[in-house]
Amino acid sequence: MQTLFFFLHMLGIVFWPGSLVTIAFVAASPTPGDDGLPQTLRKVNLQLTTPAMLLAFIGGLGMLIPDFGSLYARAGWMHAKLGLLLILAALSGVLSGRLRRWSQGQDIHPSQFGRIGWLAALTTAAILVFAVFRPI
Repeated sequence: MQTLFFFLHMLGIVFWPGSLVTIAFVAASPTPGDDGLPQTLRKVNLQLTTPAMLLAFIGGLGMLIPDFGSLYARAGWMHAKLGLLLILAALSGVLSGRLRRWSQGQDIHPSQFGRIGWLAALTTAAILVFAVFRPI
């Protein structure tokens, strides 16, 4: 069962931040004539990014819960990683909301998407550092 949770977690963490950052950077640089871009990006976000986030959380919790008290409860790196994951989830929500408003015709400045993309990329890099090197 642990292998299944690990697989779900890995699948989710590849597609969640990957699609989040990609969508944000594509939205940050629209080109003239991309009339359907907001709707397309929102659809990709709803059909790929959100399910991938759920997979990452389900797989991660499936691996975390059995050993939490004996191993992870005392691991500072895990607390830092979980805190950063909440930030990444919040950035996913912000991106989703901005895409919804943009697809409904509201004027959203592209630089907002660029900032979300950079914050998501940096947060993901920090999560990877904690997950791989376990520095604290």
